[in-house]
Amino acid sequence: MAFARIPDPIMNNSNDSAPDDLVRRDTAQQGHPSLDRIAGIDWSQVFHTLVLSVCAIWLAGYFLPPINHDTAVLLYIAKLWLEGGQLYVDAIDINTPLVFVLHLLPQALAKLTGLDGPTMLVALLGFGILASFQTCRTVLAASLEPYRAFSATLLPVLLLFLLIVFPNYMFTQREHIMMVLGMPYLLVASARAGGIEMPRRLRIATGLMAGLGFAMKPYFLAFPLLVELYVLSRRGFRSTATDAAPWSVLAVCVAHALFAVLVTPEYFTQVLPMAQDFYSRVADTDLFDLATGTNLAAPTIILPLLGIVAFWGVRSHLSRVIFLAGVAGLISAYAQGKGWPYHALPARAFTLFLAGTAIASVLDNTAWLRRGDRRPARWFASALMLLVFYQHGLARVPFAQQLAYADSEVKKLADIITPQRLDNRILILSPGIYPHFPLLNYTGMKMTMRFESMWLLQGVYAECNDNGDIYNAPARMSDNEAMVFRTVSEDFNKARPSLLIVDKIAGIPECVEEMPFSYLDYFNRNPLFAERFLDYEPLLEYDRYEIYVRRR
Repeated sequence: MAFARIPDPIMNNSNDSAPDDLVRRDTAQQGHPSLDRIAGIDWSQVFHTLVLSVCAIWLAGYFLPPINHDTAVLLYIAKLWLEGGQLYVDAIDINTPLVFVLHLLPQALAKLTGLDGPTMLVALLGFGILASFQTCRTVLAASLEPYRAFSATLLPVLLLFLLIVFPNYMFTQREHIMMVLGMPYLLVASARAGGIEMPRRLRIATGLMAGLGFAMKPYFLAFPLLVELYVLSRRGFRSTATDAAPWSVLAVCVAHALFAVLVTPEYFTQVLPMAQDFYSRVADTDLFDLATGTNLAAPTIILPLLGIVAFWGVRSHLSRVIFLAGVAGLISAYAQGKGWPYHALPARAFTLFLAGTAIASVLDNTAWLRRGDRRPARWFASALMLLVFYQHGLARVPFAQQLAYADSEVKKLADIITPQRLDNRILILSPGIYPHFPLLNYTGMKMTMRFESMWLLQGVYAECNDNGDIYNAPARMSDNEAMVFRTVSEDFNKARPSLLIVDKIAGIPECVEEMPFSYLDYFNRNPLFAERFLDYEPLLEYDRYEIYVRRR
């Protein structure tokens, strides 16, 4: 496709005059009744509104259990913090303090209303999505030239699709929340790059909201960095330096850093060293496998090609900013080194958004619409979104986890342990966080250990010991391993949980043939753990789990 004949949207474009043959055709057709209007109804508008409504109604499905397991952990720890526990001491997790601050609100509202935390989080995020969408719609209406009918009709519905439908089980993940909070900022940034004056309050508000999203993970800082560098290249230093938007983002990031230093210093003294030593060894993936993996291969290949279209084809500020956001998403995903689906969510979403932006921009500059008649654009946007829905349905089953919840491990384990619980305390020794999260969220039970899983031991024993021992002797343990060995045993002995669940699959290499790593054998070497374990008897084995119940 040749783009040389497409006018540069950076300049002052106008479609006030059309080719003579198109004008004659439009004039000749004015006397014919339009099939778009039957019984006085604009069916293109009805269909376009229907597609928008489907995206909005889709939100209701996320209220059904289960909530995403990573989100369940964050809600669980936020609840412990809300109830007086000390973050990074009573509950140890590698996420930043801001992540738990954001999850405090749904837990606080859940406490006031009597609803559960997952329900409140979905409700709050739903309101946030609608507010983000409406803000984006306002910014697009103010920044798009009147002749851009295809962009004006396609981009809002595509945006709503990406914020609600596209995440699927990743709904409420940190990457998803970041997209919801940051999308208005990106659209405002594209307008700023084009010299379009946005209200100061809007720039500050979108900057503050985006700052909350970008400050959740250090990897997310690539988003404002790349975008502001582009705005700087277009507007110059003076204009960018006096703009409130980037300073608003920076203010939130600085406030978060100060909060972490003053309120949760353990994040720097304990959690970060622990994560650096051990978390990077868990499911770490090399660069080639990341680039060719299921989640990152497509955006890694397609996004640079769309970048050529954005910078030298359609040449709009919006497409360029969205491309840079996609690049930031790739940087974030690769930097995290796991290749997990939610890490790739922003890169995949912005790749799709950029494709839609480019298609709409090309049509805006080539397809002639009679002045004021947006019906063809609405039909096009609706049809294209149906294609997007179709492809999305082929790639993944919508609400697969919700539809299968009745037969899921979460539900079955809940049915097993609920009649056996003597109190709300439980200890689960497992390398993963599913299914015990969200099991604990729905049953209201509490773990007696300070970790949500055995990920630290996975890092310690990622490689076999040179001396052939399956387990390190206490004298040979590192400080972090010794802390896990000691605190899990002490808390188990003191709290006396009513149930103990042990995962038979430790997620650790089998270094001695037919002698797999056993969490039960590992901790029974501690006298405190072994003494308390005498109070328990086997209940049953379910799937990969051994379940023990405390004698009354």
